[in-house]
Amino acid sequence: MDKLLSSSWFVKIIAFLLALMMYTIVTMETQEEAANNSIFSKMYTESETIENVQIKPYFDDNQYVLTDMPSSVDLTLTGSSRLITKATKVDKEFEVYIDLTNMKPGNKRVKVQVQGLPEGVKAKINPDYVDVILHNKVTKKMNVNVDLKNKRKMPEGYTTGEVEFSPRTVDVTGAEGMVDQISFITGFVDVTDADEEIQTKVPLRAYNQQGDLIDVQINPGVAEVSVPIEKPKKTVPISIETEGKLDEGLSLQSITSNPSEITLTGTTTSLNKIDSFKEITIDLSEIKKDTTLSVDVPIPDGIDSVSLKEVTVDVNVEKTGTDAETEADIETEAEPAVDQETTRTFSDVPLTLLGSDADKQATILDPADGVVDVTVRGKKSVLNSLKKSDLQGIVDVSALDQGTHKVKIDWKNPGDVELTGTVQEASVEIQTETSSQ
Repeated sequence: MDKLLSSSWFVKIIAFLLALMMYTIVTMETQEEAANNSIFSKMYTESETIENVQIKPYFDDNQYVLTDMPSSVDLTLTGSSRLITKATKVDKEFEVYIDLTNMKPGNKRVKVQVQGLPEGVKAKINPDYVDVILHNKVTKKMNVNVDLKNKRKMPEGYTTGEVEFSPRTVDVTGAEGMVDQISFITGFVDVTDADEEIQTKVPLRAYNQQGDLIDVQINPGVAEVSVPIEKPKKTVPISIETEGKLDEGLSLQSITSNPSEITLTGTTTSLNKIDSFKEITIDLSEIKKDTTLSVDVPIPDGIDSVSLKEVTVDVNVEKTGTDAETEADIETEAEPAVDQETTRTFSDVPLTLLGSDADKQATILDPADGVVDVTVRGKKSVLNSLKKSDLQGIVDVSALDQGTHKVKIDWKNPGDVELTGTVQEASVEIQTETSSQ
C-alpha cells in the first residue's frame, strides 16, 4: 500500500476519479434544476390579447398627410403573467406603430410593429400589415359662408336681416387631393323660434360640390356670427282724422295723404289690431282754403317703428252760398279748367314674387326689403284716386335655378298712367330646400 501511495501514477488516477465524480454530481444537479425551471416556466407562461390598440404613425407631418389608416389593431402578448402585468398595468410603455419616415407620397403597405415590451414577452399583431396613403400636404386660403337653417320655423312674420360674421377667409390645410375637392366652407346657424338678434359662434366645415364633408384642418375653425331678426311688418292705408269745424261758407271736398300707405313694425299681436293708420289729425278750424300740409308721423302705442317720418296731407275745400255762386259765374265766363298732367310718388311699393314654393325659396336682395318707390305720371284727377295697391311689380322666378339672378320686373299699372324713373330690375337669390337645411 505504501508503494502504491508513493507512486505518482496511482495518485493521478485517484485525482482523476475524484474529479470525474464531482463533475457528475454537479451535472446531475444542473440538469435537475433546469428540468425544474422548465416545469416552472410552463406552469406560469400565459397569453393575453389586447383589442383595439391604437396605432401611432411616424412620418413627416410638416410635408405629408396620412389617410386610410386603421385606427387600431389587436395585440396578443405571451410570457409570464408577472411580465405581462408589468407591461400592461404597471409600465404601460409599449407602443404599436408604423414607420413611414423617409417614404414618398403614394399608396403604402407597411408592417405594424411594437416596441417597449419587457424582455421575455413576445407579441403577435393582428393584422401585422396595414394599407395607408401618404399625401402631399398643402395650405390654401378660402372664403367662408354662413347659412341659416330652419328659416321657415321662425315665428310668424319674423324675418332675418343681413348676416354679419367673422372671419371672412380661413386657411385650409390637408391632403392636396382633398383640398382641391372643396367647393365651399360654411357654418350653420339654426334660427328656429328666433325672435331677437342671434349672437353665436359656429364651427366651420368644408364640403365638396355634392355637399359631402371633406376632412381637412380649418384655421380658424370657428366663426363669430350676428343674425339680426326683424319683427313683423304690416302695410296699412293712412286714414286722416279731423277735429274742429271749417268756417261758415266752406265745405270739405276731400282730404288725402301722400303717400297713402304706411308700413308698421311690431309684434304680430299689435299689428293684427291695426287695419288703418289713424294717428294723424287735421284741425279743420285752421283751414281757410285748399291747403297742403307736411305732418309729422307719430308712432302708435304697441308699435316699434313706422316707415315714414312725415306725410303730405292735401285738404280741398269748396265755398258755399253767394260767394260760391259769384266765383262759379266768373269761372264760367273764363276758359274751362284743364285737368293738368302731374306726377305722384308712392313709397315702398312691395314687389310680388311669382314661382317661389316650398321646394324653392326666393329672396329679393335688391331693391332692399323688396320694396320700390314708384313715380307715376298722369292726369291729376286720375292720380288723386290712384292707390298703392293699384301698382304691382311682379318678379317671376319660376324658371330660375339655385343662385343669384337679375330678373326684370313686370310692372302692372293702370293703363291711363305711366311709370317714370322706376326700378325695372331686381336681384334675387334662389335657395332650394336641400340648400337651406
